[in-house]
Amino acid sequence: MFFDLMLRVGPAIHAVFELGYEPKEELFHELTAEQYRQLEIEGEDIAKEWYTILPDNHKYDIPELLVVDADGKQALMDAVKYINSICNKAEEHFSSFDDKLKYAATILPSNLVHPSKYLVSRKFSG
Repeated sequence: MFFDLMLRVGPAIHAVFELGYEPKEELFHELTAEQYRQLEIEGEDIAKEWYTILPDNHKYDIPELLVVDADGKQALMDAVKYINSICNKAEEHFSSFDDKLKYAATILPSNLVHPSKYLVSRKFSG
């Protein structure tokens, strides 16, 4: 699991922290024909399915669209499962996914959390 986490799910965990919200299945939208044309111009393989993720409300700032293929989408979903599993092991109640991210940021390696608003100062003794 550790190598899978670092190689496939690690970058997705990092992306979830940058997003700052839970990328749920219903938030993924397949690209439009025009967006596929743009991907083709950029040299991407348009034989794959590509998605963008849009939050269901406007409280999130979206500086640019996150575009992922089906594998990237699955990695994001697996990242959410991993974050939820960390939180399920804690004997705490989390009222939101934001609270889960705040907690997970204290457990996960800082390179998965940085840069994001969830990175906390960690002091080590010894």
